[in-house]
Amino acid sequence: MRKQSLGKRLIALATFTVAMPVLGQTQWAFDTSSNSKTWRSDYELSLQAIYERERLAETLGDDDTRRSAAELRLDLQMRCTKGYCDGTRIVLKPRLAADKDERPATMPDPYPDWFAEGYLLYETEEGTRFGAGKRLQGWGPSLLYSPTNRLFPDNGAVTPRRDIPGKPMAFASTDISARARASLLVADPRLDTVDAIDSGGSFQLTRAEWNWVEGQVTTVGAVAAGGGGFQPYAGGYVQHGLGDAWTLGAEFAASRGYAESSDTGIELTQNRSHWRWDGVINLRYGATSGAETGLELIYNGYALSEAELRNPQLAALPSAGRGPSRNRPLHPFVQRHYALLQTTWPKLFGDRRWSLTARLLQGLDQSSSSGFAELSYSPSDSVTLYLGLSGSRANEDLELSQPVTSSSYLAVDLFF
Repeated sequence: MRKQSLGKRLIALATFTVAMPVLGQTQWAFDTSSNSKTWRSDYELSLQAIYERERLAETLGDDDTRRSAAELRLDLQMRCTKGYCDGTRIVLKPRLAADKDERPATMPDPYPDWFAEGYLLYETEEGTRFGAGKRLQGWGPSLLYSPTNRLFPDNGAVTPRRDIPGKPMAFASTDISARARASLLVADPRLDTVDAIDSGGSFQLTRAEWNWVEGQVTTVGAVAAGGGGFQPYAGGYVQHGLGDAWTLGAEFAASRGYAESSDTGIELTQNRSHWRWDGVINLRYGATSGAETGLELIYNGYALSEAELRNPQLAALPSAGRGPSRNRPLHPFVQRHYALLQTTWPKLFGDRRWSLTARLLQGLDQSSSSGFAELSYSPSDSVTLYLGLSGSRANEDLELSQPVTSSSYLAVDLFF
C-alpha cells in the first residue's frame, strides 16, 4: 500500500493556512493606503473525494483493487494593477491530499502532487511576458496526447479527475508580428528513472504561433525542443475552421530517437539513432449547445518492438491511453496506428447540470481497444457528482501492455 510523505502534507497545510485570509473576499489588497487597491485576487476552493475500483489483468493476479482519496484544492490568482508591481501576477495551486491505495507498488501511476502550480509572471505594457516557477503549459489541436509537447504530452482528457502538475521552469513570450507570438521555456522535466535512459539535464523549448481570425479561424505553430532526457525534436501544428461547426487539425513531431540512451541496459527500439516521427490528424464537429465530437487518426513511429511487448518490465510502462503520461521518457503509445473517437456534452439532455465525456481508442495494428465514459451531475452550483467507467481488451501479444482490464469510480466535488 502506498503512503504519502508527512512532510509534504505539513507543507501543504502551511500553504493553505497562509492563503486562507485571502478567501474571505474576492478583492483583497496588500496596499490599503488609498481608495484604489494595488492587488486583486480571484480564487476557487474545492474538495474532491473519490472511490475507485480496478480489475487487474491476469499477469498482476487478476484481483480487484480499491483506491480512495480526498484532496483539498485551492486555485489562487493575485494581480497587481498599479504602482511598481503593475503587470505582475502570482498563481498558487496548493493541494492537501490523503489516500489509501491497494494497488501493487509496481503499478506505474503518479502520486498526488502537493503543489500543482506556483509561479510569478510579469507582463510589460508592450505585451511581453516572462516569469518563473512551477507551471503547466499546453497547445495544439490533439485530442489526447500532444506530439509537439513532450514535456506535458497528456492534455488532461485521459483522467479528468486528476491534476496535471506543472514543472519548474523559467519562461518568456513576446509578439513578433501582428499575427505571431514567440515563446521560450527552460524546465526541469522531473522525469522518473527508467533503465537504459539518461534523463539528466534541463529541457528547452521554443515555439512560434500565428493566428488568423478574419473569415475562417486558422492557427499555425512551430516547435523545436529537447534535452533533459529527450532527443532534440522539431514539429508543428495547424488548426483550421471549416465553416461554423467543423474544425480540421493536425500535429506532428520528428526526432532521431525519442529519448537519450544511457551506457547501461538494453537500448530501446524507439531510442535508436534513426529518424522517426509521430503525429495526429483530426476532424471535429462543434454543436451550438457546446457539444463536440472528434475523430482522430494517430501515427506512432516510436512503437515498441515485439520483443519489448513481451517484456513484463517494459510493456506496461507506456500509458497507452489508459492514464497519465507518468513523467517517463517513453512514448505513451505502444502500437504504430490508432483511431480515436471522442465526444463531450457539457449540456446533456439540454441541461447544463448534466454532462458526458466518452472516448474509444482502437489499436489498428493488433486487436486492442480501450474505452472511457464519465457522467456528471450538479444538483447545485456548489456540488458536482461523477460516475466514471473504463475498460480495455487486447490480444495475447499486447496483454502485458494492459495491466488494468476495467475500472470504475465515484467522485464528488464540493465548491466553497
